[in-house]
Formats: sequence, structure tokens, C-alpha cells
Amino acid sequence: MTSIFRPVAALLAAIVCILPAHAAPVDKAPVLGLPHASWTAREGAPSNITGIAQTPDGWIWIGSTSGLYKFDGVRFLRAAGSEAPLSSNVAGIGVLPDGRMWVGYKYGGVSLMVAGRMRHYPGGKEGGPAGSVFAAARDAAGRLWLATGRGLLVLGADGRWQPCDPALGVPDSGFASLLADRDGTLWAGGTAGVFVLPKGGTRFELLTPLSTLLPLVAHPDGSVWATDEARSALRMLAGPARGTPSAWDVPKGATLFAFDHDGHAWVADGSGIVRGAEDGRLGRMWAEHGLSGRKVQAVFEDRERNVWVGTESGLDRFRAPRVRAEALSGDAASDALPLAGGAGAGVWAGHAWLAAPGAPARDYGHAPPGVNDTITALYRGPAGDVWAAGFGGLWTVRPDGSGWRRLHPGIDGPATTYAMAQDSAGTLWMALGRRGVAAWREGRWIAGGGIAALETYAAATVAADRRGRVWFGSVGDDLVLLDGGRIRHYGRADGLTVGTVVQILPAGAGAWIGGENGLMHFDGTRFTPVAGRNGEPFAGITGMVFARDGTLWLNGAGGISSIAPAEQQRVLRDPGYAVAYGRLDYRDGLRGTAGAIIPVPSAVRSDDGTLWFTTIGGVYGFDPAALPRNTLVPPVVITGLKSGATAFAAGDGMRLPAGTDTLDVDFTALSYREPGRVAFRYRLDGVDHDWRDGGERSAHYTNLAPGHYRFRVLASNDDGVWNTEGAALAFDIAPSLTQTTWFRVLCVVAAVVVAWRLQLFWMRRTARRLAVRMGERTAERERIARELHDTLLQSIQGLMLLFWSTASRLTADARAPLEAALARANGVVAEGRDRVAGLRTSAVPDADLAGALRRFAEPLARDAGIAFHLYADGRARRLREPAADEAFAIAREALWNAFTHARARAVDVTLQYAPSALVVTIADNGVGLPDDIDLERGRDGHWGIPGLRERARTLGAALTVRTAPGDGTAWTLRVPAPIAYA
Repeated sequence: MTSIFRPVAALLAAIVCILPAHAAPVDKAPVLGLPHASWTAREGAPSNITGIAQTPDGWIWIGSTSGLYKFDGVRFLRAAGSEAPLSSNVAGIGVLPDGRMWVGYKYGGVSLMVAGRMRHYPGGKEGGPAGSVFAAARDAAGRLWLATGRGLLVLGADGRWQPCDPALGVPDSGFASLLADRDGTLWAGGTAGVFVLPKGGTRFELLTPLSTLLPLVAHPDGSVWATDEARSALRMLAGPARGTPSAWDVPKGATLFAFDHDGHAWVADGSGIVRGAEDGRLGRMWAEHGLSGRKVQAVFEDRERNVWVGTESGLDRFRAPRVRAEALSGDAASDALPLAGGAGAGVWAGHAWLAAPGAPARDYGHAPPGVNDTITALYRGPAGDVWAAGFGGLWTVRPDGSGWRRLHPGIDGPATTYAMAQDSAGTLWMALGRRGVAAWREGRWIAGGGIAALETYAAATVAADRRGRVWFGSVGDDLVLLDGGRIRHYGRADGLTVGTVVQILPAGAGAWIGGENGLMHFDGTRFTPVAGRNGEPFAGITGMVFARDGTLWLNGAGGISSIAPAEQQRVLRDPGYAVAYGRLDYRDGLRGTAGAIIPVPSAVRSDDGTLWFTTIGGVYGFDPAALPRNTLVPPVVITGLKSGATAFAAGDGMRLPAGTDTLDVDFTALSYREPGRVAFRYRLDGVDHDWRDGGERSAHYTNLAPGHYRFRVLASNDDGVWNTEGAALAFDIAPSLTQTTWFRVLCVVAAVVVAWRLQLFWMRRTARRLAVRMGERTAERERIARELHDTLLQSIQGLMLLFWSTASRLTADARAPLEAALARANGVVAEGRDRVAGLRTSAVPDADLAGALRRFAEPLARDAGIAFHLYADGRARRLREPAADEAFAIAREALWNAFTHARARAVDVTLQYAPSALVVTIADNGVGLPDDIDLERGRDGHWGIPGLRERARTLGAALTVRTAPGDGTAWTLRVPAPIAYA
């Protein structure tokens, strides 16, 4: 009998039709122990699924009576655009060997999708199929066939579907199933029987009159199977050796839908799905166990070997577990059995011995009646001795391996042994919780091991290292190190923050410390906290063990975790670094998690490197190097963009409308084993300076400006295998009217023009105001001059005439002093006339600023013996009289200070007639202004500098000064052209 007979025979023997619907063996079969996920309408899954397929690009496609969908493991996306189906009532879907996906419809018509675009053949039009299309297949000659409710159709060279020629030997009746086997034979199943078209054949042959509208199913070994509805049986139509067809009875309504890659049969029994294994064991999953529905209508295995089941209410996924629990019974004290690594791949678990993962357990018996033999701790010493401790005391394995031998009844009263460890001297140390520490040395039970401080130390765990030291842990962040008879306490003050210390794994000069609140490493000096990415705390650790490659494995509240050596080294170099880690949990077949306190340790290693872990749900053993690993690189797809409520189909080089400043980019990775573990890295060039990490399948951006962008995304599968090429999408955001370059240029030009006009207006207004003020000042000076001329000078002149008249009557000697006084009075009157004349005229005649400055400065220079130069830069321009007067006044003050106070050797004046301004610079090479002089306000009580700046502000000019002790002083006056020039 061929290999197919073993799994299928076992399955059929279990579901033999003794009862009308549900045979007792199926009812009693255990619930299928595979990791399972389910999606219903609540998660967006379509109902009444009629077909499942996977295209070469990685997408899972789902056909249903409500439409066609594609699924990434998280989101169901209705096919739209170029992928939209011809009808929403899909009868079946599949993928041809050349990668084309076919979609058949309930009311006729078929579609073929190539490179993301559908080609439709409407029912009854342009040669399209008129009846329901249930299946499609390509024969060895490359012809495409359809199974429809009205017969077989073939695609002709003219692109039209043609009925099967009667010469081909196929009746004009309904067909529902097509199958192209690996030998090139085309199978067709329908109401008239099962027909085959051999490779190279010219006509179909009737293989069996079996009437079936259910699937023809291929086994991995090449055999072909069908469901015989009339006889409620499964029949092998042809096997690898082409033996005589065989059949087995099944419950009425049962349907064989698929064989997976291991040859397990997947059968729908009307209440759910049943899976038959090669060893004869059955597993079932019905709606009451969590299946999405009762009526299974499609089964499909994808390229990651996940099995998908479609029902009337949703979608289910099954996959092989990474770890499997051993067949062991629990213990009365705890559902988690204590462990001790053994020889080879073996392990001691409670009272049992397992030679390897999956091996049958050998029970080592129990204690005599009246003795509590519950084991709470196991330990295998360096010499291979196996110790057990529990409520009944201390035990060891008999030398002949026949069972346990009791060494000591333990201490009086209730006591739990939490952990044991043997030091290099052979002493076995036991952590007894609140009952303290005990030691077994040379056949004697010694409280505290002879150390008084340990007799009452509430030890929750104990470990011994290769240096002969013994470590103890307790509640409240307390760690004790026993070294050479001396004990040293470590606690919170030293940086220990794991809560109760439950597990200690010595390493080098220090140890790894696991506790209720996390994981730390102690190097003998400092404690370094260790946390995982995404905030993983590694809480509740009760077991730690090193694999042969140095990977640190942890058993804790979150499952079984692993930290690679490189990550261990990095976190020790860079405290605060979040380590990357692996994880085995319920998604991998792990039931339950480590016990909160016992047993300790809950993780051990056998001599050959096999790792063993115990949880409340069972004992698990595996070779870490042989764990199933998903090596498929996940395809990465950018599925769409959305701005607010507006969605955009993703297309490279797309242009988004003006005003788009917020954007959500949706993407995905087509990895289906465990989509929740898929990781992403993405960046938007021009916005992100580095890659962003995350598990979400969308990126959100705000405040985007118009321009060109390129979005890139990478992804890894559930085992950390990265697609380093990922997917990329280039797009442009169009500018709005106000965001265009030419609009901005116009705005800049307009702003410059407006600013220039405002500046011009301001300068002209300033010039007018200055002219008015200068006019008012000139008028006031003329009034004062008139008053002085008409009153004071005239009166003085009259007095002088009177004195001259009087003096003429005096003698010559008496007249001489009076004449001298009158001569001086004449000088005063002359000076007064000059002053009055100065009030009536400008300080700078003809607005000749250069001449006025020269006339003022040259006498001062001669008297002081200081060199003076006046330079003109540019063509001299006529100045406005008010501006010339104010500029002269400012320059005169600066010149006066330079000649009288600066102790300079030279003073230079530069007049620069620039197009934009008149620039006057007065510079000396003297001592400079003292540091205590405020260059804005001058000295208190002095008005030179404030006066200069007040005149400059009045003029609408800018006045600056540059000075340094010993480096002279330079005053620069800048008068805008509209104010300065006439």
C-alpha cells in the first residue's frame, strides 16, 4: 500500500460512517492543536468565502459572494480599479502555473488578471462563458480550460471561449472541478463522472462514472482524490503506483478539500474542519472551538505553509507550531514541572525522564505510602548526580537508576525547596524561602550551611559559579554573594532593581539576575538593566540558560525570549540600549508561561545543547539551531495614500493636488505566518533624516510643502528576515497659486517695490519736515537778528555816540582811556553785526559742505599742529540746504572733539557721494574713546554724543561710531539720498 494510504486510511478509519452524521471518533477527537487565527465580519472579513488563492506577488486573494478581496494578514482590501472583478458574486478563484489569476462568477463570465490588470470575459458576450465558472486549469499543451455548470470550455486562439468539441470525448454536462497533476494529466470532475486528458492525448477518457461536484484533490506524492457524495466516501482515483482505486466511507456531507505539504488531509464534516495526521491522530476545529463558521467552503495552503479555511462567516488560518508540549502529567504542587538537564538530549521533569524531545516519558516511581513525594526542585550536579527536593525532603536517583532514594526528610513543618545548587566543594545548597537556607554536606543536613546569617535569610533562589562562590536571591531587591565564608549583600542602593530575585545565572566575574520586574547584569561592580525593544521589560523571569552559541534564553511572563551574544555585548557597552530579541509564545504553540515562583530554574540545557523549558501549560524541548524558521523574504507593497478624507491609488511618479499638506502612506508586507511580528522601517526623503522603526502599516506626515518626495519602506518577516530592497514611491505635491515660484517672485518684487516706495515716501516726508523745521529755524533766526539789530545794537550805537560826544570835550589825557574803551565797544558792535548776519544766512553757504568743513577745520589744524585732509569720493552732488546744515553741525562737533581731545596726529574727513546716500566720515588716529563712555548716551552731564545722535535722528540719517583704546575714533554719518541730494 502506498504512502498516501497511511494518513488517509488513519483519517478514514476514524471517521467511518457508523452514525449518519457525526461518528463518535470525530466527536471525541481533540481540538486541533495548531496555532489558529480567525477573522469574521467584525475584523472586516468577507462572508460566504468561495475560494482562496495566492498570486506570485505574495497577495492572498479571497473570492466570496460579496466580492473579491486581497488580504495582507491584517487588512481586507476590496479589489478596485484595474483589479476590480466583473461581478461581486464570485464562484471560484485560482492561480495558473504562469501566474495569472482566474476569477469565475456565479452567473457566468470569467476574468484573468495579469500584472495587476483584469481582462474580463462577460458571460454570454463576446465568447464569454454563460454558466457558473467553478474551476480553471491549463493542460500540458498550454490550453486554458474552464469547468462551468454548462460543460467544459476551452480558450480558442481567437480569444473566445468555445464549448468542448464532442470529438474530445466529454459530454455536454456540468463540471465543477479541474486539476492539472504534476505528470501533465488534466482531470475534470462533474455530474457525468471523472475524465482525464493524458499529456499528449487527443481526447478525454472516462476514468470513473463517479458523479461529483466537489473538488479533485492532489496529494504531495502525486495521487489524486475525490469525494463520492452518493456513497459518502473518499476515493483515491490514482496513486503513485497507479493502483486500483480505493474508497472509504465517511460521514454524510463530509468533503475532502486539500492535503497539506506533509500529507495531512483536511476534511470538512459539516460542523467545521478535521485534520488527519500520519500517526492516525485526528484534530478537529468546529465553530464552538473558535472556527469562524460551520460550513467550510474553501481550503488553501500558501507558500509559507499556512493553511487557510474559508467558511460562511469568515476566514481562518492554521500553521504548524514551532514548539510542542511533551506528553507529561503535572504535579500536585504546581502545573509547571521542575527540570534538570540530563545526558544527551534528555531531561528530568518531575518524576519522569525524557531521553529527547518527543521521546516517551519514563516514570521513576513515587515514594512509599505516607511520604509526600511532591517535587518542587530538581538539580543535576557537575558530576552528574541528580537531586530532587520537595515537601517530603531531599532525594536522589538510585545508583542503578531504578528510582528515587530519600536522603533526608527535610525540616519540620511546611517548607518548600525553591532551588538547589552545588558548589565546587560538593556542598549542596538549598533555598527554602522563609525557612532560610540549608546545606547537605557529607551526608548531613546543616541549617544555614553553618553560616548564622543564612539560617534566617529568606532565599528564593540559589546558584553556584565556577569560582566556588554561591549566590542567593531574595525579596525586595536583595542579592547575597557567599565567597570564602564571607557574605556580601547587594540591594537597591547598589542599583539592583528587579524586585524579588528569582533566577541567577553566573557568567564570568558576575551574573545575570532575573526577577519579577526585569533583567539585569552584574559585572561584580555595577548592575546594568536590560530591556528589549518596544518597551519589553523581560518581567517574571524564573529561568535563564545559555545556548551553545552564547545566546541567552529567558523563560518569563511574556514567554520564552532569546538575546543574541552581539546584543548582550552592546547593552553592556551602552547601558540604556534596547536589545533586539526573539520570542516564542502562544503564537508558536507555547501553552502558558513560566510559574511565578517555582520551579526554579524553569529553563535548563541538556549535555548535547538541547534546551528545555517548563510552563504552567507543559514542558518543551528543542534544539535552538533546528527551530523552524521562516526564510521567505516578505514582499513589500505601498498600498495607497490618503490626505484627510481623500484617498489616492499608489502610483510611482503620481502628482498630488495643490493644498496637500498632510499625508498618510499605507503600506504592508505580505508575510502571513505571524503578521503581528512583522517589523517596518520607512522614511520620506526630504522630511526624515533617518529611518523610522515601527510595527504599524501606515506613516503619517504633516506640514508638507509642495515639491518632489520619495517614500521608501523596508520590512522583515516574523523571524527577522528583512527585505532590504523594500518598496519606493516617488510623488509630487503640486503647489497652489500662492505656493508657485512665479507667485513668490512676484510677491518678493511687490514687497520690494512697496518697501522702496514707503522708504522713498518716508525720506521725502522727512526731507519736507526737515525743510519746514529749517525754515522755521531760519525765520526765528531772522526775527532774532531783527530784534538784535533794531534794539540792542541800535541802543549800543546810540550810547557810543553819546560817549564820543562827551569824550570830545575832555582833555587829551583824560580822553585817552575813554577812547580805548570806545574802540573796544566798536569791536563788540562789529562782532554783534557779524552774529546777526550769521543768523540771517545758512551755516553752509551754497550748501558747499566740503568748503564749510575745510574752513572750519584748517584753522584748528594749524593751531594744534595736526595734519588735516579732506577727501571726496564720487562726483560731487548738490545738497539740500537743511541736510548740509545738519551734516555740517554733526561733522563740526566730531572735528572739534578730534582736534581738542583725541591727541591725534592726523584727522581725515571723507565725503562719499554714493547713489543711495551721502556718507560723511570723520576719522582720527588718536587715543580713542575711553571704555567708560556709553557710545549711545555719552557721559552723564555731557551733551556731545547725545546731541550728535539727536541731530542724526532729526535728519533721518544713521550715525555710527567705531573706536578702540589707542586705535582712534571714526564717526560715520549716512544720509539717505532723497534727504541729502537736491
